[in-house]
Amino acid sequence: MDFKIKTGEKFRTVRCTKAAGVTIAAGRLVTLASGLIVEALTASSRVAYAPNGAASADTEVDVTIGNDFTLVGTPEQNYVVTGKGATCDITGAGGAQTIKNTTQSTNVLRLGISESAGIAGTVTPIEVQIALPLF
Repeated sequence: MDFKIKTGEKFRTVRCTKAAGVTIAAGRLVTLASGLIVEALTASSRVAYAPNGAASADTEVDVTIGNDFTLVGTPEQNYVVTGKGATCDITGAGGAQTIKNTTQSTNVLRLGISESAGIAGTVTPIEVQIALPLF
């Protein structure tokens, strides 16, 4: 899983139609393309979280509603405490999705502000919130 829900947090999902022949790995961020759910790309302007993913043969996938939960994912660069609360992007088209924690262009994620948001100077998992939810 590229992203996981922070321990103890709850979230709601909605079942959506996904693009035919597309596999969505569990724990990926997703977006809409022509009205169908696909994995999010670096240029995606709104995202949701697919906790369970879906196989290529599946026609539906569960995705999150809103952004009242915290995700934990891997940053692309060392975590900097002064970045807490800043918006950032995702990266990893075709590969693992990571938090592009030093780039603000699509601003789909917001870096966590809690004491446990990340470890300064490392690329260990950090906390983020979806800043621009799909739903």
